[in-house]
Amino acid sequence: MKKILFILLVCVAVLSCDDDTLTYESNGQILGLDLALCTCCGSWLIQIEGKESPYQFVALPQDSDIDLTTANFPIDVQLNWELATTGCSNYIIIEAIDLF
Repeated sequence: MKKILFILLVCVAVLSCDDDTLTYESNGQILGLDLALCTCCGSWLIQIEGKESPYQFVALPQDSDIDLTTANFPIDVQLNWELATTGCSNYIIIEAIDLF
């Protein structure tokens, strides 16, 4: 009987775990639209904590609740990102983002 109770408790504990918890790797601040006229300009600017210069990005993930067209900048965010492998060297791809 004790073994069955123990197994039931373990099952309940496992099933109650929240698998949707996302850990963010960086904090940052979306600064706004880059209005400079150059080859690698015209996208959104984001300053990532601990990095000297701002990066640029073209889009947020589809599941993001942040609307860049109506936002008041700067926007404090937490995010997961990686450097883009094509294009300009200061572009990033934002994999996940949320308000901080």
